[in-house]
Amino acid sequence: MEDLTELERGAEHLRLVLAVGEIGVWDLDTATGKAWRSLRHDQIFGYEALLPSWSYEDFLRHVVDEDRAAVDEAYGAALAAKQGWSFECRILRADGKLRWIAATGRFMTDSDTGHARIIGHVMDITDRKEAEDRLRLLTSELNHRTRNMLSVLQGMVRMSARRADSVADLERSLLGRMEALSRSHALTVQLSESALRVWDVVDSAVSPFAPDPERFVVTGATGATLEPKIAESLSLALYELTTNAIKYGALSNEQGRVSVEVSRLAPGRAQVVWRESGGPRVAPPERSGFGSTLLRSILRADEGDVRIDYAETGVTCIIELPVGHDVAESARATRGEARLEGRRVMVVEDEFLIAISLEMALGEQGALVEGPYTKLAEARQAVSTRPDAAVLDVRLGTESSLPLARDLTALGVPLLFVTGNVDGEKLKQEFPDSEVLSKPVSEDRVVAELKRLIERRG
Repeated sequence: MEDLTELERGAEHLRLVLAVGEIGVWDLDTATGKAWRSLRHDQIFGYEALLPSWSYEDFLRHVVDEDRAAVDEAYGAALAAKQGWSFECRILRADGKLRWIAATGRFMTDSDTGHARIIGHVMDITDRKEAEDRLRLLTSELNHRTRNMLSVLQGMVRMSARRADSVADLERSLLGRMEALSRSHALTVQLSESALRVWDVVDSAVSPFAPDPERFVVTGATGATLEPKIAESLSLALYELTTNAIKYGALSNEQGRVSVEVSRLAPGRAQVVWRESGGPRVAPPERSGFGSTLLRSILRADEGDVRIDYAETGVTCIIELPVGHDVAESARATRGEARLEGRRVMVVEDEFLIAISLEMALGEQGALVEGPYTKLAEARQAVSTRPDAAVLDVRLGTESSLPLARDLTALGVPLLFVTGNVDGEKLKQEFPDSEVLSKPVSEDRVVAELKRLIERRG
């Protein structure tokens, strides 16, 4: 009686482990291809209730095309060697969702039938795979930024050393520039989850000098957003301008003033004008210093442009650089000021909740939503309606929406990609007039970007 009680407790404990771990179990007869499964197994494949039957062929039909051959080959190898079968692959569930699974089975021979059997378990590992993808992207970005920063530091050391009059002078200039670079990097990390604005970069670059607010004024479109690399270059440029103004220019006396005015030139471009007045009389430098060399070279490498005018009344530096959306514009979208009244917007998104959320947000702004479409074929059939704009997720289950994007581009339809796992730079190379937003993204941002895309088309 005691042994039976222990056995029952062990079985209950096993059921609890399987339930808590959300593990599905299966027993495959390799001779017939038929399998016994637990309910959790079938739920992993998108079925609410246990199916009447299941076979190896049923399983293979759920494996995505790209992974099917490798999984089948591993299965054949396990049978031939009479060893275990272990694999990870992507499946397309019965509800159309793309998921990752991991399965492990043990080979054995049935004592009653003599058939070979593989008994094992299966788990949904999508969350783990997505976390690994995010980690890979983060590591790749970190490596990229680290290499870039080391290259910048290397250039700083070389150019500062060439123009330093003494070791002490080299130490002061180099430490100052390294601190400016460090502040820029810290700002990028601090605001990694939100928009990095021109104002944030200006404030970070000049705040260590504590300029008098009455003598240092910043105006204009300071809400325009910047990519981290552009922000880093602008921060270094502003540091050079500020230190020069303190040493020789408008901030070297009690009467001088500096104004920084930011203005939009065109979609995706802005101009930052640094203008000094009231300082000592200015004369053009006899030789190009590190600061002016850095201004012209680094920003030009980042698709920017710099012009410096050494007028007697004060230095003027005009910086043109690429920018993104305006934070204030996104805020206005939530108040209904960036409306899309009467505009027909195609939405292509296979995640139900995201699609519904986008449809509601666009509808509140007066847009006429076409879709949302979850299948590529359905969306391509609707292309002939020629919408005013389209919001596209790149991945639609096992399909890609890029063929649809090409169809829409041929018709001159503005594209807004909202994606979670696609290289935005590659998208921009093929679709240079599009905009790319990375998930997660707010509906307000989508509305603001759509309005800008439509207005740009004119």
